[in-house]
Amino acid sequence: MEQLQERLNDAIGRVMGAVAAGVVGIDGIPVAEFKKEEAELDLSIAEAELASIVAEARRLALDARGGDFEEVFVRAKELTLVARMVNADYFVFILLGGELQNLGLARFELKKLSQDVNSLLS
Repeated sequence: MEQLQERLNDAIGRVMGAVAAGVVGIDGIPVAEFKKEEAELDLSIAEAELASIVAEARRLALDARGGDFEEVFVRAKELTLVARMVNADYFVFILLGGELQNLGLARFELKKLSQDVNSLLS
């Protein structure tokens, strides 16, 4: 668990605009999470809602015969949330906030993070 926390902290530190990251089960229960002190948000609510979005996106990918679901984006005026599947049971996410957000780097970091988390959970 400590390794996951450290890895999430590292991921946030490398991505401009990242304020939080987490590893969440498909059931919405968080395995590990990290957020910057200035991030004023309740991650438990966001993680549960994100699990619902991920589940729906997975169903859509299957129904549309699009292959395995990989990632989803949620964009609002003040934030961007990117989630990527780790395996059939878990996903990772990075939450970006503020005016300067590096979505490309967030996606790249999530790809590496998902591989690392998969190894740690195995």
